[in-house]
Amino acid sequence: MPEASQSLLALLASAMLLASAGSVHCIGMCGGISSALTFSIPEPQRRGKALWGWQLLFGTGRVSTYVLLGSLAGTLGKTLLDWLPGPSMAVGLALSGILMLLLSGYLLGRGVLLKKLEGVGAGLWRRLQPLTRRLLPVDHPIKALALGGLWGLLPCGLVYTALALSITSGSALSGALVMLCFGVVTVVPVATTGVIASQLQRFRSGPWPKVAACLTLMLALVFFWQAWSMGQDGHAGHHGATGSATDTPHHHQHHHSDP
Repeated sequence: MPEASQSLLALLASAMLLASAGSVHCIGMCGGISSALTFSIPEPQRRGKALWGWQLLFGTGRVSTYVLLGSLAGTLGKTLLDWLPGPSMAVGLALSGILMLLLSGYLLGRGVLLKKLEGVGAGLWRRLQPLTRRLLPVDHPIKALALGGLWGLLPCGLVYTALALSITSGSALSGALVMLCFGVVTVVPVATTGVIASQLQRFRSGPWPKVAACLTLMLALVFFWQAWSMGQDGHAGHHGATGSATDTPHHHQHHHSDP
């Protein structure tokens, strides 16, 4: 399998693992929003399969925003990675490992950098928040999708980390796929909190943040190992190509010297 495909598969798998590890964070932080949106739905439609349908519409809108942002991030990443020294895939994976380290601190309440990024995003969210009121009550699927789309712009360190993974993917399509995988994994846990809102608080305390942080640290180690392996392969390939180029003139010289 080509290195580019291996790198993309590693990023997609990592995005899914990131979403899985961060699900307890999603439940704690976005569960309140999900349950609030539930109460914006007309009461007769706020039960059973109909309620699940509305929650999936919210999730679809949110993931659509993630995919769009991922595409933009991947486009930006292609430009940035072309400027960096060394094999771009290895550099991207190493940067992903650093991001996982930052995220593990964030999940434990110590991620200063990601919290600062959330503060920047909060400014944008304050400008967009009035738009959400115009979409209430949620009595049409288009309103649910639009609200979900705006929800995707809510400041969140976990989402910013996934977007940074999209940047390291190095293309618009790959960036969009990374965010699609990330978003899809979060849909069911967050939708569930919109249906069962009373159990949210326990996911924000106890062992769950530590479990998520440990899983994220494991992801960081995987990224660093992949970056090291890819860098070693690229280094060996470079020397092999140099050796072949050096041997070629001797071969031709010998060939022409034959009678």
